[in-house]
Amino acid sequence: MKRGSYRPATLNEAYQKGSNAMKITAPAASRIVRRLQPYLSRLETGRLTVRISGKLRKALKEGGRLTFTYLKGMDMQPRHPLWKLLQAPAHVKVDAQEITVNIAVKEFTLKRHNGIVTDYYFELILLWGDAGSDKGLRVEEVDSPVYRIEEDYSTECQLSLVLPPEGQPWMAILKVSCIEGRELAMAPRNYGMKVIAVGGV
Repeated sequence: MKRGSYRPATLNEAYQKGSNAMKITAPAASRIVRRLQPYLSRLETGRLTVRISGKLRKALKEGGRLTFTYLKGMDMQPRHPLWKLLQAPAHVKVDAQEITVNIAVKEFTLKRHNGIVTDYYFELILLWGDAGSDKGLRVEEVDSPVYRIEEDYSTECQLSLVLPPEGQPWMAILKVSCIEGRELAMAPRNYGMKVIAVGGV
């Protein structure tokens, strides 16, 4: 006889809670990925929506709301994490109104994965708002100048963005892109993209 033929089959309580949470976090993760889509071109992100949904679900179960708490430290490319490309440390400073990232720009700041990579640049991306709403997310960004990959500038790249109003969940993402002559690099390993800070909770 089929399960439930004599009496209705009941779902395990923990499974039911997980199922209910997924109905919230799966669409929220899809919204996040859609908003980040312009920055994901040529990247090998794998099952990014699933990974984000899992981290949102953990935050939802613990705090009862959608926050980006557990997204901190997540690389958009699991096979090509940021540290394999960026050799210099990225110093992140967050205060009440602003996030600032400083990176030393010198010879071999980036690892050169092939001989045709000539230049690189950084982007600081701030995604914030309500991931539970179709129009609840916003994105701000700032770009660095373009740097020659083997030149020692003896300087520092500084990227800053104003944080959203208090109480709004946000995450800051650092992206590094390589250039081959006059074109963006083709291979995913010539890009790095990672969540470097979260807040608003």
